Amino acid sequence: MKKLILIATIFSLTFANASAQRGQQREASTPEQRAEKATDRMSEELELTETQKEQVYQINLENAQKRQVEMEAMRAEREAKRTEMQESRKAQNEQIESILTPEQKTKWSELKESNGEKGQQMHKRENQRRGTKNGKGGFRGGRGTGASANK
Repeated sequence: MKKLILIATIFSLTFANASAQRGQQREASTPEQRAEKATDRMSEELELTETQKEQVYQINLENAQKRQVEMEAMRAEREAKRTEMQESRKAQNEQIESILTPEQKTKWSELKESNGEKGQQMHKRENQRRGTKNGKGGFRGGRGTGASANK
């Protein structure tokens, strides 16, 4: 019985530690922090000399800074695309409204509102299934894993 309690305790502590580490990984870090962390890991595994460690750090830093710039550019591109799509949707709605009667406009407005609520409910259920809140979190934050991220 004592062994079972000990095993359960060790398992719980291991799981709690792993969860805490995953939470820390999601925090934004600077290119310098990422380069230092990668260099430290390599230094431990490969037993680098101080000269090698400094050279590896510089390489890691340079690449981390490049990736940071690329990620910021992708984020800006994604936001511009989102804005473009919103404007297009707004123009489409205006065109449709221009041909509808007042009664049809009222009914269409109600349908859009109803569909919006259904969409929010669907997203909420999906996020609950994934264990995320507000569509954020989850595997790698749910971002940067698509085809456009691999360019």
